[in-house]
Amino acid sequence: MKDDGLKMYMPKVSIVIPAYNASNYLAEAIDSALAQTYPNIEIIVVNDGSKDDRKTEQIALSYGSKIRYFYKENGGSSSALNLGIDRMTGEWFSWLSHDDLYKPNKIKKQIDYMNTLGCDVSSISRHVFFSASELIDAKGKIIRPYNRKKAFAISSKIEKYPHNGYLIAEPTVYNFHGCSCLVHKSVFTDVGTFDESLRLLNDVDFWFRVYAAGYKIHYIPESLVMGRIHANQVSKSIGFSYHNPEQDMFWERSLNWLLQHYPQEGELFYRYGRNAYLKTRFSDGDYAFNYLRTLDMYPQNGLLFKKKMYKIRSIMWDSFKKIYLKLKA
Repeated sequence: MKDDGLKMYMPKVSIVIPAYNASNYLAEAIDSALAQTYPNIEIIVVNDGSKDDRKTEQIALSYGSKIRYFYKENGGSSSALNLGIDRMTGEWFSWLSHDDLYKPNKIKKQIDYMNTLGCDVSSISRHVFFSASELIDAKGKIIRPYNRKKAFAISSKIEKYPHNGYLIAEPTVYNFHGCSCLVHKSVFTDVGTFDESLRLLNDVDFWFRVYAAGYKIHYIPESLVMGRIHANQVSKSIGFSYHNPEQDMFWERSLNWLLQHYPQEGELFYRYGRNAYLKTRFSDGDYAFNYLRTLDMYPQNGLLFKKKMYKIRSIMWDSFKKIYLKLKA
């Protein structure tokens, strides 16, 4: 990317780390941010009203001028992210949860990729970047390794899609790790920041607004982030389910958006319905498949067979998962 004669675009990137009772992993997260091979960064740690005898604060303060530290009353991860966004001085935002880790080349790989697109500085802000990731456990052991073949397949599909309706139609297929993102600060002015009223789907809600606004999405098929799964996560204490008011709102909004913007693209409703069935959102799947029948694009018997197949597969998988969780407990 050329910028008034400069060979490379090297914008400042703000890495925002929201932290609540984060003494268990915060130092590891900060260290992974400081280890970035891309030089033009700032690291912002936002203490979201931790109640741990100042342990989180002491860890953050021990880094001195290497980071920027802010304290706020507890309001949830979205409020902490939003404060960091408000205080950032960089052009680009990169989110790092206190219990996750960046690979050393996370930011550099994304900026390097950005520079291959041939965009000018004024238009690159309409692009949003994600990457592949892997999962680790509480002790840092890899429990879901990077799948190179799958990552390259996803990247190729996204680059070929003519619009973001495909990302909205299959929200759990393109459920990228939030900490792999790189987002220009102007996006928050355009679509808003993280919704502080949502506890489980605050990130999913934000990405929906980004997709719906027509930003060009890129998925770098390299593992640049390690997401940690452990017992003390907020999502664990709340309990994740595909059936709750936040999920109801999200699935209904996605379907309505597809109906409004791409009412004749049957492939989108097929993908949405299939995704809904596989996540036991049967009423949403039924609506999408019934709508497909009105478009007369798929054989009626074929739709009925696939509908039953997806439901049976979903019920079996859900049962196996419940048995596994009971045995593990």
